[in-house]
Amino acid sequence: HCCRQRLYVSFQELGWDDWILFPSGYYANYCLGNCASRTPDTFRNFHTHVIEGYRVVTGGHGLDGFNPCCAPTKLSPMSLLYFDADKNIIKRDLPKMVVEECGCM
Repeated sequence: HCCRQRLYVSFQELGWDDWILFPSGYYANYCLGNCASRTPDTFRNFHTHVIEGYRVVTGGHGLDGFNPCCAPTKLSPMSLLYFDADKNIIKRDLPKMVVEECGCM
């Protein structure tokens, strides 16, 4: 099954703690799992549903190895406090930084 895995990213381990003030890290998470055994009606969007149905009916003719993949379907932002190049303190909300949900695409 395709599902979300927890992954904590430490800015200190990346060597970024000299310019990132807060947070010291965050749960970025990632998606992992097999989508090959799914039935077409269980996919996250209608396009993948149609393509998987086509692959099943035609034996994959014309799709050159198409396999639905496990990927993020919902991401959320995170806030970051850091120094810019001029040593100003900046607070920024970065979009799509945390994987919240996964699905077969």
